[in-house]
Amino acid sequence: MIQISELTKVYSKNGQIVKALDGIDLEIEKGDIYGIIGLSGAGKSSLIRCINRIEEPSSGRVVISGVDITALSEKELRKSRQNIGMIFQNFNLLSSKTVYDNIAFPLRLQKYSEAIIKEKVTSLLEKVELTDKANVYPSNLSGGQKQRVGIARALATEPEILLCDEATSALDPKTTKQILSLLKTLSYELGITLVVITHEMEVIKAICNKVAILEAGKIIEKGVTAELFSTVPTPQTRHFLGELEAPEFLTQKGTRLHLTFSNGSANAPIISGFIRQFPYDVNILSGNIESIQRQVVGKLLIEVLTPSEDEMGRVIAYFEDQHVVVEVL
Repeated sequence: MIQISELTKVYSKNGQIVKALDGIDLEIEKGDIYGIIGLSGAGKSSLIRCINRIEEPSSGRVVISGVDITALSEKELRKSRQNIGMIFQNFNLLSSKTVYDNIAFPLRLQKYSEAIIKEKVTSLLEKVELTDKANVYPSNLSGGQKQRVGIARALATEPEILLCDEATSALDPKTTKQILSLLKTLSYELGITLVVITHEMEVIKAICNKVAILEAGKIIEKGVTAELFSTVPTPQTRHFLGELEAPEFLTQKGTRLHLTFSNGSANAPIISGFIRQFPYDVNILSGNIESIQRQVVGKLLIEVLTPSEDEMGRVIAYFEDQHVVVEVL
């Protein structure tokens, strides 16, 4: 669906060269809800805007459904963009137009008849649950309602791809959850591929089946979301994937192990099995279990008191046999 190869974006700012994207390689398959996460300045917005050439890449290729959009003329690009919808952090609605007219706007640009426009807009209003707001102006809408209008407008041309640039960062947690649920539902119902730019890992966990972590214009990690959370974070990814820490007031008495449960092991009674098998005291210092894309992912920080390194080796082997990833701290 989307193949990005050696994508680079360079800006000139105050006489200095700033490389926002540095050789990005990424493949997004049809039907993916693909999250791209990074801190401020990582290059997230530059990447998503290069996908539809709102920003011109400095080099590299973006191929969408077999078409290299970086090689298209302006006329060809305008036609290609009809297949790519986009929603924004600050909604970008036309304040002088009603909800109905905001959604109808891209359709009128494409010279659809008013009869077809009415049919499409009415259907979209139902999909985003704003039928009763058709004649209301944006200033009278809540943030969540404004974003629903933005989503409906982006879907008006029936795109195969929807780009979401920090679409929930201006919303409160409850509204964020509602908008994410709506996006996930629309993706499945309409068969739309979503590319989700965010700085919030909770957004990734909620709807993205795959994720790429961006730092200083480079992808430092990518893969299936649930699998990524079932591995030990690298020093570069700890900020995003998180790690458990023991309370500061606890003094260390034994060897601390950070356990990451994978392959269904989070559902198994592994700690009780350990206690039955080994005569060593074990303290549970911290833990977390959650469901990510219908897969249970768990992390546990424990402290084991053993008499020797050889015995600790047996302990680690036990956990690894249970499909638990072990990191000795």
